[in-house]
Amino acid sequence: MLRLLGCLLISIGVSTLPNAWTAWASFENGMTVYMVSCDGARIGGICHGDERAGVPFTYQVSLDEHSVTYRTMNDPGLPRTLPFCVIRDVRSWLCQWNRDEVPKIRFGMVGGNYVEISVCTTDAPGPMFYQVSQWHWWRVRLRETFSRTEANSRSAAAMIRTRM
Repeated sequence: MLRLLGCLLISIGVSTLPNAWTAWASFENGMTVYMVSCDGARIGGICHGDERAGVPFTYQVSLDEHSVTYRTMNDPGLPRTLPFCVIRDVRSWLCQWNRDEVPKIRFGMVGGNYVEISVCTTDAPGPMFYQVSQWHWWRVRLRETFSRTEANSRSAAAMIRTRM
C-alpha cells in the first residue's frame, strides 16, 4: 500500500513539473490552450474511446506590436513569434505560416476558442485534437500517467516472476 502511494506521489510530481513551469512563466495578455484527441468516435462532444492529452500551448498577443508569440509546455525556452497574423483583440486573432493570399490553413482564437480553418481539407487518418478545459486536460493527463505507471509495474512484476 505504501509502495502504491509512493508511486502515486512520484507520478503526480513528474507529470506536474512541466506544467508548473508553464504556469510560473505565464504571459500577461496570454491564454493557454489545452487540447486532447479521441481515438474513438466523438458524438455530441463526448469521446467514445480513449482520450490522449496534447501539449498545451500558451499564446501571448501584443496589440502594440501587432504580434502573437507562443510557447509549449514541453519546450519552456524563449517564446516563438507566429508570422502573418491578423489581430482584432487578445481573444480574437488568426495567423498563417506563409504570405499566400489563400493559405492552406489559418489558426488562432475566435472569442477565446482555438480554431483551425482549412481551405483544402483531406480525410487524412490520425487523431483530431479539440480544445478542453484545463481540468479536463489534467484528468486525461493523470489517467495516462497512472495507466503507464500501472503497466510498468505489471511488466516489472511479470519479469521478476519469470526469473524466479
